[in-house]
Amino acid sequence: MRNKSETLGSLGRAPARTGKIGKPQPTPDVDPPPEPGRVRRWIHGALFDNVGLKFLSMVLAITVFLLVNTDKDREITARIGVSYTLPDDKVLMSDRIEEVRVTVKGPWQRLRRFDQREVDRINLDLRRASSGEVTITPDMIHVPSGLTISQIEPRTIRVAFDRRVEKIVEVTAQVSGRPQHGYVISEVKPAPATAKIRGAETTLAALSAIHTREVSLEGRAESFVAETEMSPPDGVDVEGSPQVVLHVTVDEELVTRKLPGLVVGVRGEGIDPAKWTVTPAQVEVTLTGALLAVEKAKAAMAPVVKLTTGEGKPHEVDVVIDGLPPGIGVKISPERVKVSPAKPAPPPPSP
Repeated sequence: MRNKSETLGSLGRAPARTGKIGKPQPTPDVDPPPEPGRVRRWIHGALFDNVGLKFLSMVLAITVFLLVNTDKDREITARIGVSYTLPDDKVLMSDRIEEVRVTVKGPWQRLRRFDQREVDRINLDLRRASSGEVTITPDMIHVPSGLTISQIEPRTIRVAFDRRVEKIVEVTAQVSGRPQHGYVISEVKPAPATAKIRGAETTLAALSAIHTREVSLEGRAESFVAETEMSPPDGVDVEGSPQVVLHVTVDEELVTRKLPGLVVGVRGEGIDPAKWTVTPAQVEVTLTGALLAVEKAKAAMAPVVKLTTGEGKPHEVDVVIDGLPPGIGVKISPERVKVSPAKPAPPPPSP
């Protein structure tokens, strides 16, 4: 029969001590102090031994971390354009929404490659719609696989319609600027003179004419022809070509100018004006004609009476305009004046 200490020792437990109580135990061996520089060599080896393998391990760890963390769903905001398909017999009167804001959700790797410019516009088919609210649903927006639409702003769009009608209106020329001094625009004739337009019934009810784009008259002194086009209001269409030809007629400006207080002069061969007195001494002259010609005549003309020798008694004579260019109409008031020999000056008093 085995003793207790041998049985436990065979099972891996430490054998019981056999020393006697009170007997001094042997001193265990103590490790010698580390050699100088051993710790430093260990740290250097831990950092720089197998550098390539350690760098590869670090790269793999970072890659796994990024893949795990960047594969989570995230959200970004995009702007998607909106197009409209309208009925032929109606006009959309409400304001058009040109784009909506959408929130796109999905893995970050897919969101990074997402480009809102590659997404087709949202098409609102309103051919059978009536006035009211139209809802934009996520299935109207086609985003790449793996991405979803989580929010749309605005979600609904208000639409309002009016009946589409036709109407024939006049074409009115739109001009700007002033012609050269002394000239006026006497006529601006568009061709065609009328146009057929289409639009909302309420809009066309208040429309009697359609304007052309602006044509400049600045500095013009001769008639001319200009090409332009009609400029209908928003929501109104011109049936056929919008081109318009304007025939512009430029004429000299006709004016009437009154010149009051002009002194009447005396003319005649062998006549000394100082020996005649004119009553009234001043007249009013009215000139009619082209502006440039009238302005030129004002500087050159003068009202006069013409006498002949041998006339020594007071009498009435017609007033005429000396130096008046042709093409100028004239009116003198009064037309006749009285001429009389001037009285001799009294002699100076005797000293």
